[in-house]
Amino acid sequence: MSEEEIDRKITVIFATDVVGYSKHMEADESGTVKNLRACEKLLTGLFNKHKGRLFNTGGDSFLAEFSSAVSAVECAVEFQKAIEQRNSTEDATVKLKFRIGINSGDVIKEKDNLLGDGVNIAARLEALAQSGGITISKSVYDYVKGKTQHEFNDLGLQKVKLNEFHAYDLLIDESHRRKLENAKQKKTNIYAASIVAVLIALVGSFYFFLMGNDTKSVEQLIAESDRANVLVMPFENRSVNKSDDYLSNGMTDIIISSLASYPRLSVQSSSTSNFIRDKGYSDSEILDNYLVNYILRGSNQVSGDKIRTTVELSDIIKKKIIWTEKYDFVLDDIFEVQDSISSSILNKLQIKLTLGESFDDTRKYFKYPENWQRYLKANALWLTMSPEQVKEAGTLFDTIFETEPNNPVVLSMYAWYFTAEASAGLRDWNIGNDMVETAKKAVEFGPELSDAYSLLATLMPKNPGQFNEYTEEELKEKAQEYAIKSSDLNPKNIISILSSANALFTLGLHEKALGNYEKALRVAPHPPGNVKLNYSLALMYLGKYEKSLKLAKELSENEQYFGGSQLGGLGILTFIAMQEDRRNDAKRLANKILEIDSNMTFDKLRRHMKTFIIMDKAFMKKIKESLVESGIPA
Repeated sequence: MSEEEIDRKITVIFATDVVGYSKHMEADESGTVKNLRACEKLLTGLFNKHKGRLFNTGGDSFLAEFSSAVSAVECAVEFQKAIEQRNSTEDATVKLKFRIGINSGDVIKEKDNLLGDGVNIAARLEALAQSGGITISKSVYDYVKGKTQHEFNDLGLQKVKLNEFHAYDLLIDESHRRKLENAKQKKTNIYAASIVAVLIALVGSFYFFLMGNDTKSVEQLIAESDRANVLVMPFENRSVNKSDDYLSNGMTDIIISSLASYPRLSVQSSSTSNFIRDKGYSDSEILDNYLVNYILRGSNQVSGDKIRTTVELSDIIKKKIIWTEKYDFVLDDIFEVQDSISSSILNKLQIKLTLGESFDDTRKYFKYPENWQRYLKANALWLTMSPEQVKEAGTLFDTIFETEPNNPVVLSMYAWYFTAEASAGLRDWNIGNDMVETAKKAVEFGPELSDAYSLLATLMPKNPGQFNEYTEEELKEKAQEYAIKSSDLNPKNIISILSSANALFTLGLHEKALGNYEKALRVAPHPPGNVKLNYSLALMYLGKYEKSLKLAKELSENEQYFGGSQLGGLGILTFIAMQEDRRNDAKRLANKILEIDSNMTFDKLRRHMKTFIIMDKAFMKKIKESLVESGIPA
């Protein structure tokens, strides 16, 4: 198989994790780790016995593949029984329990790892499973029914996050029999729920007599899991001056970053928050689609150097506000206010910081709040690519460097800013040396920052003359190391994952890059436009037109958060139309591009398409010839 091909196969995926792992760690960290190791030894022994292969582990979670659905089910039953037996002995100083989900489906093989919906649905089934239980998909049930002595309980069609599937519980014993509301019943039950609410008010426990107190919706089951799921909605700017939007956006991003760094919380990305705001989803729709327990809403009002921030935390399952606060402060105190908001959220969710844990966000690198404010404003300005605003952003960057010349966060962003200067015609495109030196400095002063590593990894193969200390092979290995490290340093940050994917693709490590693009899409249900754009371009280069077209079409119909993404998507659609000899379609698409920007040229369009990840000069020539032939001016 060539490096460009994607290796797919049908297999059986076994997913398991520890129930309430975070709570066990809080109570007895050493004991939990010791007992987990013993359980893992049991599990891997059973994998070997039943010919399963462990392909991924996340500390308290394990993913394995089996060639036989029967073998996977028998392994799961043996493991749950072995854990139950172990928990009855004195050796189990911490009594751990596991959930197991099993699915059969199509997956992508990336070296030793497996990716794709087949794996995702196994994870959703595991999340749906009961403590000490096993939940399987219909595909697995169809394979094993009549071939095992086990009894199964039909849960019907279930929807967890964005996945919908037919699920069955394996009844290890009768206590595992339960009833779940299925996805088809959900809409019908909205009306029924209002009637039940009246009955509750009239006859109290009559509801539980009718429905049974073991009946729970998928949403309730997820809400009772060991991790709270938080959505931070974009803060409103209630100032008269709309130019203060950047401050509200910055505060939203910082709070998301702070909370997301905390391992016992699941936090939605800022791109998802923006998508939900733009769609105007109600709390019930948010709960239905994203399984969010809590929503934080906030607003800022700026008057001179004085800021008023109001925040409100809601429990959307209980449908009530559980905390609200108002902060009046000056800019110098903004860091303390952000920490106070994050700490208060943890307190209200009954989560305590333990020794060695702290919030991890970019603003901790800033000595002065006014420089952090300048940084936020500069980023908002240069992303517009307007010559006047790019120039203003440069002045703000220069002002920051006067007092904080070695701030790695600003250095990392400043390196990317050079591309905006070139796009705006404020400097020529010979920016490689300046970018490399700035990126090197960012890594030197911020060795734990993911952005600096991904930037340097992207630049290394393009500027080998700036890295004379390495041979050609060493340079590629070092760039790969930096690309992977950038993702590992911030595994829940979609931009870090995307940057790592772009760097890997630039290095020619296409399969690794595709895995990271997929991971970025899993981290955020509604990612920024450039995630889909970069992935679509990578697929286009590899000749995977079907999926590339799907992603590019989504971008062409919705500008989303980056204006260039729509034009980039149209550029990809135009190129593929030319390759498939659909010339009329290509010319129609080219005309649409020119309607959006009458001054469009190929050089401008290739920057909208983010073609910097493509190192193949012959292919870039092919892109230019195709787009010019379709009607884009050279």
